Amino acid sequence: MKTNTPLSLVEQSRSESAFGRLMHFWRKTLGLSQEQLSEDLGVSTRHISFLETGRSQPSRLVAAALADCFGLSARDRSYLLTAAGFSADQSVFDSPELAVWMNKSLQNAMARAEPEPAFALDNFGRVISVNRAWLAFFLPRVDPALLQDPNMYELVMHPKGLRPHLHNGMALSCGLALYLTMETLQSDNPAGWEMLERLEAAGAMPENWRQLGRRLIHTSDYPMTLNTEQGLVNLTVYNDTLSSTSQLVQPRLLIGRIYRDDGERVVSDEELSAVPDDHPLLYRSLMQAD
Repeated sequence: MKTNTPLSLVEQSRSESAFGRLMHFWRKTLGLSQEQLSEDLGVSTRHISFLETGRSQPSRLVAAALADCFGLSARDRSYLLTAAGFSADQSVFDSPELAVWMNKSLQNAMARAEPEPAFALDNFGRVISVNRAWLAFFLPRVDPALLQDPNMYELVMHPKGLRPHLHNGMALSCGLALYLTMETLQSDNPAGWEMLERLEAAGAMPENWRQLGRRLIHTSDYPMTLNTEQGLVNLTVYNDTLSSTSQLVQPRLLIGRIYRDDGERVVSDEELSAVPDDHPLLYRSLMQAD
């Protein structure tokens, strides 16, 4: 259903095409006529009109050329390419201005989560940065070798990671294995295949994980039931996309937070004070993680 809300900066596009609406927006914003844009782009005015109304679909070459003509930022270029149906293939590490702002977002999110554990990771589980509470939780519970090049899948699923401490370790491992597999099959990213091989070699993939994993309810959040001397402690890991435009950049960055279901703190002040101030993961910047 079309809205009737006018745009104050430019007249509203009538296009049913997301690409056409964005193209119309930027052309009007820059004060270009269809004739001027057709000359800059080297196509007919008729083709410009058809692109804006959605009667024609752009090639990747045309969409990229339009972004160049408009002088779009890395973010807005990604919007335009994605609206045209193409992956932007843009790395946040190749866009310094975007990396700076995303780094500020992740650092702020982790700091605000203290004294509860928080971490930033990519869509293949690589840990980018963590806060003090995260280290207080993981340092006493996982093999130090797993923290050299940490990956959240390994930290949770590996026999030398959290898994022996988890009451629901097998079910959680099945669900995470299926999630990683779907990400890898969809993207064919070497990082995904490498992690699946490492998990299999370490014996971290439960038997029949495919069949068991498909029966679980899959969301971006997941429960962890921790075995402690005081009994079972129910935790939930909440994962949020770092940026509203994260689907336009790679790697997709997530912010994770760990909370106790009963509202109590996950780690104590004593555990927090034991964390070394110079740990390389502690509030590591996005640029350092590249």
